[in-house]
Amino acid sequence: MKAAWVAAGLCLVACGDDNNQNPSIDAPPNVVPDAPPAPDAPPAAPFVKPTPFSVPLSAAGPDQLQSATAAPDGKFYAAGFAAQTVAGPKAVVVVKYGLTGPDATFGQGGVVVAPVESTGGADEIDVITQADGKVLVSATTPAAGNAADRDIAVIRLTTAGALDPTFGTNGVARISLNTGLQNGANVVGADAARSIAVDNNGIYVHGAARAFGEDAEGNPRTDTDFAVVRLTSAGVVDTTFGTDGQFRLDIQRTNATPRGIVTLPDGSLIASGYTNSPGLGSTQPVLYKLTSAGALQTNWGTGGLFHDVVFLRQTEVYNIALHDTFFTTGGYGRDVGETNDWISLKFNVATGARDINFGNQNGGAFFDPSGAMLGSNCRNAIALPGGKTLLTGSTGPANMPAQDAVFAIIDSTGKLDPEYLAMPHVFKLGADGNDQFWGAAVSGNNVTVVGYKGGGPAAMQTDTVNDDSFGVVFQVR
Repeated sequence: MKAAWVAAGLCLVACGDDNNQNPSIDAPPNVVPDAPPAPDAPPAAPFVKPTPFSVPLSAAGPDQLQSATAAPDGKFYAAGFAAQTVAGPKAVVVVKYGLTGPDATFGQGGVVVAPVESTGGADEIDVITQADGKVLVSATTPAAGNAADRDIAVIRLTTAGALDPTFGTNGVARISLNTGLQNGANVVGADAARSIAVDNNGIYVHGAARAFGEDAEGNPRTDTDFAVVRLTSAGVVDTTFGTDGQFRLDIQRTNATPRGIVTLPDGSLIASGYTNSPGLGSTQPVLYKLTSAGALQTNWGTGGLFHDVVFLRQTEVYNIALHDTFFTTGGYGRDVGETNDWISLKFNVATGARDINFGNQNGGAFFDPSGAMLGSNCRNAIALPGGKTLLTGSTGPANMPAQDAVFAIIDSTGKLDPEYLAMPHVFKLGADGNDQFWGAAVSGNNVTVVGYKGGGPAAMQTDTVNDDSFGVVFQVR
């Protein structure tokens, strides 16, 4: 696959120092003069909305960037997929880039095409950097021996972009959490990878997997559980974690939608997602905390779990922005009506208690990026310095096809941050093509947001008009 890069106008903001000094003040002998008054700091230059750049990963087929992570020296890795044609297989890809474009020391021209097929949706490829600089990518992939079923693949790359031969089999570990069941032409309950994390104890993948056991009629269950699996540094399932290497969270036999996972300094974990359980009667957040051994930390939340009604009709949590003593979330939902807005919630890391004074409505930072009640979906939350949170997603009528990509920044109280013009930044990447921002990362003073210019509904895309990867880069203020 031949990869090219088009970078158009990376907009960065730099503020100069004012080194002017006031004249010294005369003083009588043997008397130390008062210090001169400090000059007023010059007003900060206004934030400049960054200009998106395209990241063409395939000549004719669709490509998307779905996640990002920090690389050394203020650079970034972004992961997604690329296909040569609309109908062709989608290969997992990783891109390394900086402020001026691709890093040619990584892969071929800054791009690695992994020998792994992606069969997941728009949130099933995630990337993270290990402490030693190696790169880990998780993805949903066809199951070995049964292309209709799906498993989880974890890829490890060296700092040069080569597959790491010390990990899994030739750099790829493949995991089956359970087997999906054939239901006519479809498979239900197939494994799905959602997010990846790493610490000194191992590598964690948060995903969905078909529940064990039987339903009330004695048939194999088809609903899915929240699942966390831990791998060793060699890419082998760590059977000392949870039960045979897995932790499972089964909430009232409902289908789970797992999303983010983060590690804490003490070896514990917090994971996020949502489900519609009979006990609540609407789609509501799921947040849970695990010990380093893979068990619920029962003194957190309610028995290790937060699953409660926040906004009546719907409240979804996609990802977690981990700050020092608290974390915020990114997602969407609504109290009434049929139109979703962006929602961020705030929780205490140690206790799992929700901060009901956060934001502007029912303990949530609740806002409409379109300003016109068009329907909006927040897909990610990334921690910025000073307790600020970067949120990414989209806005537009009826969810698709006329969506535009968006990012916004809120402060630690849940208000839109005035340093970034106190408003969401909307990007029309294409012509009514379901544009999306998904991944984001902070590296030094630099921030990136990645996603894609949508080519419209997948069933209507052609080899001429289809999804194309995009991103922006700007500096932390």
